[in-house]
Amino acid sequence: MSESNRTPFVRTALPSDAEVVAAMAAELAAAVADPNPDLDAARFVRDGFGPDRWFECLVVEIGDEPIGFALICRGFEAHTGKRRLWLGDLYVRAAARRSGAGRSLMAAVASRALDLDCEAVYWEMWRPNALGRVFYERLDAEETGDLAVMRLGGERLAAIALFTQRGERGGPGKPNGRAR
Repeated sequence: MSESNRTPFVRTALPSDAEVVAAMAAELAAAVADPNPDLDAARFVRDGFGPDRWFECLVVEIGDEPIGFALICRGFEAHTGKRRLWLGDLYVRAAARRSGAGRSLMAAVASRALDLDCEAVYWEMWRPNALGRVFYERLDAEETGDLAVMRLGGERLAAIALFTQRGERGGPGKPNGRAR
């Protein structure tokens, strides 16, 4: 195999990548002990392509074989006037790790962030992910101590949406905006 066939190559995902990216997303979920994702090829295409897309996806290949992906979304904060890029997922198949594929993906994400005039790239990392921590530290990434990732999901998300639709003040469990 020639050297060029072993060099990771990053490209923008195509709709034809949907099946392999969905499979790698399931591999990622299994690796971090998450439930199998509710993602199939049709949903990937629906949400990742066209004028109302929710994400951009980069695929890394060695030869012609996709071996990893990065999923990114744009973010903006009015109070700082800053653009940010959010890295939703980064995954390289186990057999391709230490090939430079992850670093190539991160370089492509960084390049996209600069193209979009972003001041930073942010992501979550599952704390028990020791391999991920070592990888990101080698890139000189830093854990931010001043941010807490917050979540509102499932029944709580539905409850707050219903509460707001009723035109009530405050939030669930907080009549008129005051804590009980």
